[in-house]
Amino acid sequence: MGLAINEGKYPIDAVHSQLGFYVTHLDISLVRGTFNVFTGSLTIGSTVADVAVSIEAEMASVNTGNAARDKHILGGDFFDATNHPQMAFASTSVSETNDGYELKGDLTIKGITNTVTLAGTYNGSAVFPMDGSTHYGFSMSGTISRSAFGVSYGVPMVTDDVGLVLEAQFIEAASE
Repeated sequence: MGLAINEGKYPIDAVHSQLGFYVTHLDISLVRGTFNVFTGSLTIGSTVADVAVSIEAEMASVNTGNAARDKHILGGDFFDATNHPQMAFASTSVSETNDGYELKGDLTIKGITNTVTLAGTYNGSAVFPMDGSTHYGFSMSGTISRSAFGVSYGVPMVTDDVGLVLEAQFIEAASE
């Protein structure tokens, strides 16, 4: 399969990307949220095994569509964002699968780091007409146990399993 992307390091286009999550509340409905402030990069090497992804999110930028809930999530019951203002992911391996790619890496939340696995697809590339840069699109998702990161408040009212979703565009600067 392989990625048809030149070797190099590409910053994430946060304007056209979304870093999200979802949990089940009372086992009857999903509550979704996003982090509105994040950075990251995609590094392409000579093989898929040489690909690396990093993402950092500002915890204070969490947005579930409810200000009171967001304030609670930022407090000590959940993220303790005052003491742990960032969440970070750094890939440790990328491999091809029948459906796309498997991305393994270290995720740090609330000062606790665990290995997570995300399933991903490469959605292709397109030239952004506003500046001539080439954008590369990816969709990645997976599930983590929030209690493994010291975030266990409200289980089982709010599920321990948290779905992670990243819709990402990475940018290659236009040729001069």
